[in-house]
Amino acid sequence: MLCSNRKVWAGLMAGSVMPFSAHSSGTEAVYPSRRITLVVGGSQGAGVDIISRHIARELEQELAVDVLVENRPGAAGNIAAEHVARSMPDGYTLLVTSRPNVTYGALQEHPRYDLRRALQPIGLMASAPTVVMAGTNAMIKTTAEMIARAKNHPLSVRCASGGIGSTGHLLCEELQQKAKVELMHVPYTHAEQAFNHMLGGHVDTVFLTLAAALPYIRAGVAHAIAISSAERVQAAPDIPTFAEEGFANRHGDAWFGLTTPTKTPADRVKRLNKSLNRVLEKSDLRLELLSLGWLLPSQPNSPEAFDKLIADEFSHWTDGIPAYRFAPTRH
Repeated sequence: MLCSNRKVWAGLMAGSVMPFSAHSSGTEAVYPSRRITLVVGGSQGAGVDIISRHIARELEQELAVDVLVENRPGAAGNIAAEHVARSMPDGYTLLVTSRPNVTYGALQEHPRYDLRRALQPIGLMASAPTVVMAGTNAMIKTTAEMIARAKNHPLSVRCASGGIGSTGHLLCEELQQKAKVELMHVPYTHAEQAFNHMLGGHVDTVFLTLAAALPYIRAGVAHAIAISSAERVQAAPDIPTFAEEGFANRHGDAWFGLTTPTKTPADRVKRLNKSLNRVLEKSDLRLELLSLGWLLPSQPNSPEAFDKLIADEFSHWTDGIPAYRFAPTRH
């Protein structure tokens, strides 16, 4: 009887230990089995927040678990990136990654994380043309007017962005180089803050994703000067491209994708990539995103393809970043 009780006790102990061991080692019988968090480096209502919530809504149905969007704005999205880089590599905490996360290491003397080492790609979510906007107080309606004013009065045109290293900052700097003018870069904590100050007349221009700018363009409260896309977009056909204005740039569009901490099990990365692509193939979602000014990724949208995009972005932008670090700014 004692021997039998010991066997029963041993069996119970084995049953209780095995699930704990499986969980602690990062392996589960079924993945995902609990909530997944998408960490976003922008505030609510920002372009990155808008696309993340659309994707999260569809991923919930695809993965059959809750998918939470957690906003951690600041430092051009790098507060969020550092948080995820230090998270458990279990596939439950993901970063909505964007260009500033790629350029961060080149802009900081002592970077707190290394994107290429700390995070691994899952797949591209979407991209969006970037629009340079001007407030009604700025009296700037075209790129030619903006450049002419900057040439006649260096540093008189205040170009706001969502922070050092943000897409808006980089495009502002690149426009200066191509047009051979000096703009006054004004970095803010996030792009929405910069946009609000542009509406209030505190700054003249700001670079925003078309998705974030479109409601204000349609409401007529701000003027779109030019757009970064190769061709005019259906959602806003009246906005001329930078190429039409003589300032073409194939790296002008903003983009957003999913990454996860390095050492996340390969089968989970594969599962997430597969689910992301299934979501992006839904016709209703595609039509909704296109109407909001988003561009969807071409296939194959694999981790390898996203990694190549990141490598290309790093190569392109880091060539010019040393000059950007010392460009005129005003806080």
